[in-house]
Amino acid sequence: MKAEGGTVVLGGWRFRLARDSDHPAAEQPEELAALAYAVAGGRAGRLLRRSRRAASFRAAVRTGYTPDTEVFIKLIDPPRGLARLKAMLRGSSAEHVARATQRLNAAGFSAPPVLLHGRETIGGRELLLMPIVHGDGPFKALETMLGYKRAMLRALGAEIARLHRAGFIHGDLTPYNMFVTRGEPPRFTFVDHERTRMAFFAGRRRRQLRNLVQLGRFDLPGLSRTDRMRVLHAYAGSLNGPSWRSLRRRAAAMLERRVRRDGLEPARRTAVMCENSDDR
Repeated sequence: MKAEGGTVVLGGWRFRLARDSDHPAAEQPEELAALAYAVAGGRAGRLLRRSRRAASFRAAVRTGYTPDTEVFIKLIDPPRGLARLKAMLRGSSAEHVARATQRLNAAGFSAPPVLLHGRETIGGRELLLMPIVHGDGPFKALETMLGYKRAMLRALGAEIARLHRAGFIHGDLTPYNMFVTRGEPPRFTFVDHERTRMAFFAGRRRRQLRNLVQLGRFDLPGLSRTDRMRVLHAYAGSLNGPSWRSLRRRAAAMLERRVRRDGLEPARRTAVMCENSDDR
């Protein structure tokens, strides 16, 4: 292992450490790099999920005299085909996530900081290491008292509007990429920022609507049509833009195109905006 400044070189990987992080694990750069290298080599970590282009793991790193700290590691496959050309133009996905989370946290949003990110010199794989997010996932968060569930959904709509007002567009705003910390008000943590971008001018409204479509096309147990309307009402009211009815019509049209593109059966269509209801 060779450490130089904020970089650790290990077995064909070059890892960069987080800057100005106050997380306990950030004080153990060599341990973090060794753990990341072991996960990349299949010698450590518990597989959480495998997608088309990445694998996610959970592992533990020892932080001095404190108990082991659990971390989340995402191993990104090398880009192929058209994605490879895009990667050449956009640069490193791991570095982008590190910058995006820094900007989100600086703007007052909750996103897990990247403690270490790296790239494989020959294979081209990339790696992200972040703290484990503590909070409820989308299914667990809906299993709450009725009054609190309604407040949580309104808070979610307002938080997405705040995200958009700040210029951020989440690349994949699905219920599976957010966690809820219960409280008054609830606090939301957004994860998976490989495609999160800033959008202030051309195409901003369309990208905002795409976020709503991403959020609304999933069925979740305990989520009713009226619950979906609460999210949209809170979003429109906080954004101070078009009325929620206008947003619903435009997003419904976008969702319809998405459904046709994906070839989904009509029975599987789900959207925040597609219900012809004024329920609140």
